[in-house]
Amino acid sequence: MNVRKVKPGIRIILLTVFITGAMIPWYFVIQRYISNDETPEPTPVVTGNQITIDTPPLTQTPDTASEPEPEPEPEFEPEPEPEPEPETEPEPEPEPELPAEDKFTDITATHPDLSGKLDEISLRFNCAAVSLVVFNGDKGEYYTYQYGYADITAQRPVNTNTKFRVASLSKLITATCAMALVDREILDLDRDISEYLGYQVRNPNNPDTPITSRMLLQHRSSIYDSEAFLASRNGNSSKSTQHLLDAGTSYKKRQPGSGFQYSNFGYSVLAAVCEKIYGKTFDILAREVLFEPLGIDAAYVPKRLEDTENIAILYNSKHSQTRSVQYQLDITDSGVPGYDHHLAQGNLTISAIDYARILNMLGNGGVLGDIRVLSPESVFAINNTNERGAGYDQGLATRRSAAEFMPGGEAYWHTGSSYGELTQYIYSADGTNRGVVVITTGATSGRTSDGMLIMCLDLSRSAWEYLISD
Repeated sequence: MNVRKVKPGIRIILLTVFITGAMIPWYFVIQRYISNDETPEPTPVVTGNQITIDTPPLTQTPDTASEPEPEPEPEFEPEPEPEPEPETEPEPEPEPELPAEDKFTDITATHPDLSGKLDEISLRFNCAAVSLVVFNGDKGEYYTYQYGYADITAQRPVNTNTKFRVASLSKLITATCAMALVDREILDLDRDISEYLGYQVRNPNNPDTPITSRMLLQHRSSIYDSEAFLASRNGNSSKSTQHLLDAGTSYKKRQPGSGFQYSNFGYSVLAAVCEKIYGKTFDILAREVLFEPLGIDAAYVPKRLEDTENIAILYNSKHSQTRSVQYQLDITDSGVPGYDHHLAQGNLTISAIDYARILNMLGNGGVLGDIRVLSPESVFAINNTNERGAGYDQGLATRRSAAEFMPGGEAYWHTGSSYGELTQYIYSADGTNRGVVVITTGATSGRTSDGMLIMCLDLSRSAWEYLISD
């Protein structure tokens, strides 16, 4: 048998082909294994006009080595990171606790001995009519007393809801309405009133000194009750507040802010400022910001009362009429802010019980029932007596002086006197929220050294000491 020898060169080629053919399958196996460890190319994602790269998560094939798997670490809940403490506003002052329900007691029916003593005082001072209320605001207690007639001729007796013109007791309510505008941040007590009125108000004797609402409230404006003012206040006037001020005859020579001079006209000017800001006459302003929220039937213009049948006639000390009911109902306002000089300083018509409720609101930090009328800051401003008056310290609309029967021996108070009516309120200055309101017609009375009405003081003290002196 002949064996054909293969040349060495061809042998090498055949061997190479054989080895290569045998390695090809292993190449693909190895390539597949390697590809499992590669990170895929990110896939572009088109969104609108922007291109972002969507990168799938990296995965790994677990190592096939024979090392034992590590023990799993124990499961645990990581401690939560503390949340940042929220920014907190200071806690508001707690609202004062209020009685669940007001209690009204008729002194004549329940305390005949006290009623007899009050009758004796009223008779001694020749009163035609008396309406008195003693209140303890912390307990919601009101004690009422009436004497005499709202209409002597018709023998119409005074009752709890009889409405009286309260003269200068009106000023506290006027100040309360003004402070309601302060709380609304539309009145600044220390701003030149010219900026509100739209015309220049200057004392010609001190033309460089602005006059402010605070000066008007404290009777320090240098504006006084001139003959021009007195001639215009008893009814509608064709003369505006601006006309009376521009005449220059209603100013004292003293610099505004430098001293005390009691001024009804000053409160008329204040009302004109409030009217300009509020855009309505003062009677409407008072109704909207004070009387309606508290459910009080009161008005600076009597014909707007709900109960016009229960208005008291005003009598002088001889018990002659000075202001009939019809006369009072004929009083109106012009409807034009800045033209009524007879309302805010003395024409408020209100019952003694409703006036006491307003005092209760002031003594309670500006709240009556669940209605807040004023901020505590505004109540403080009303009572803060930092100006010396005529025998008393003057607040924005209150006076402060000794009242030995009151807690702490001092009280806030004010009097009113016109057309035969004598009126006075007194309430405690120590924060106990107690007080007395006395409204009379036809009486005669002197005054104490600090200006309180002796007759009203005697009635107030007697009722107070009997009822709530504790």
